[in-house]
Amino acid sequence: MACVVVVCAMSACTSSKTAKKDVSVRQCAADPGGGKPTASGEITNHSSKASTYAIHVEFDDSSGNRVSDGVAAVGKVDSGGNAQWHLTGVQDAKGPLKCNLESVTRTLAP
Repeated sequence: MACVVVVCAMSACTSSKTAKKDVSVRQCAADPGGGKPTASGEITNHSSKASTYAIHVEFDDSSGNRVSDGVAAVGKVDSGGNAQWHLTGVQDAKGPLKCNLESVTRTLAP
């Protein structure tokens, strides 16, 4: 996350509320063997400029407890364009999981 903060400090950056509207979660899955969970989805850039994205997803168990999280970085997405994203959680997790889109940072592409 420190890299995202540095990038935001040096260029135009939109965080969470507005940028979250650009990102959807299409797949959220626990590893059947208890390994690292995965999530994936799509970005639609609704801004007027080409942008890069940093996506943070939290994986919660059926009781709502965070069991893992992951981050995906997506390169240049043109204005009005679409891109796919995929991430893997950092900790092993079992059972049914829910993916929560914790934060999205959209930064003006160089």
